Amino acid sequence: MRWQINPHDDFPFHQAAQPIDVPVQSDRHFNDGYWFSFYTAGTYAFCGLRLHPNSNVIDGYAGAIHGGVQRNVRFSRALRPRTNDLAVGPFRLEIIEPMRRQRLVLGPNDSGVELDVEVSVRAVWPESRHLQHRHGVVLNDLLRYTGVTRVRGWLSIDGERIAVDDWHGARDHSWGIRASMGPRTPLGGVVAEPRDPRALRIWIPFECGDELGFFHMHEDADGNVLDFEGEIVAPDGSVTELAAARHAFVYEPGSRRVSSGAFTLVEQGGAERDYAFEIVCEPAHPQGFGYTFGWSDGGNPGVWRGAEAIEADRWDVTDPTKAPGGDHLPPARRLGGTEFAATLRGPGDTAGMAHVEHMVYGTYKPYGFDGPVVWG
Repeated sequence: MRWQINPHDDFPFHQAAQPIDVPVQSDRHFNDGYWFSFYTAGTYAFCGLRLHPNSNVIDGYAGAIHGGVQRNVRFSRALRPRTNDLAVGPFRLEIIEPMRRQRLVLGPNDSGVELDVEVSVRAVWPESRHLQHRHGVVLNDLLRYTGVTRVRGWLSIDGERIAVDDWHGARDHSWGIRASMGPRTPLGGVVAEPRDPRALRIWIPFECGDELGFFHMHEDADGNVLDFEGEIVAPDGSVTELAAARHAFVYEPGSRRVSSGAFTLVEQGGAERDYAFEIVCEPAHPQGFGYTFGWSDGGNPGVWRGAEAIEADRWDVTDPTKAPGGDHLPPARRLGGTEFAATLRGPGDTAGMAHVEHMVYGTYKPYGFDGPVVWG
């Protein structure tokens, strides 16, 4: 049978004897896609789009937190034959200038959120490859780059039109095998393997004064650092590589929801930079994106849901001690909020904003968290 030519096959960027839109390997967890956010005090908007070529699916999500409510819309369609059309349902992504400018458009839908914005990328950082095996099987194998952005345009929430006037933002683009995307595939074995030691995840792109920065790290349950990387970019384009970070988070009473905090970034030469942040909006709950069984059918992104599918919901996210979620999710499986917008103060009393991604997996002793995950 003849293979189908893709217009992008005219470019000399093939990595194997395959059409450019067909992955070299057939793992149904292979995917490639984007996440965007932009925010100001009291409002946090988000959207994402992802291709799952081995499931013939393109899907995504969009929404906003405003007035203590998270509004979500999720959408999915058959990837082929419209492989190069980065649009699903009411959402469209236009790459105006690669790595520099993108347009995000969300038309009318049942979530009550619409938007039309242009994203200007100020800096990007490639992250180290993440490779993880379980019982000899590749569980995760992916690359990601992270960006700090500014965003202009408009956002409408339940009919209230809001000017997005140079808001701070963040974005990423990741691709590879990701166990949490695609059909659930249980992995068993007869040899006991140690559990994943990661207990705390911190991922923070930020802008402070005239500097742009990013760092991320994982720690185990005792607070030992498992991995770290980060950089700061000065206005002249010079880069300061970071060696480590220390953090001191403050939480809402009775919860694992961050309210404020501080972190110190240590340069390779030993110099230190101190920052303090304040959370300025309720966090985004990624199960609203469809992550971690967030679709109403109990499945993950990347699952075939027919030629087209769309669904919307909204949650009260004001109570930090509760983890809202879809009606199909029992409370024990609701993960809570992980994505926070924060104002930031840095060296020399410089000011800016940060996107603070914060996750605690079960026990994390330095902050006194013990037992099962209570996200929120």
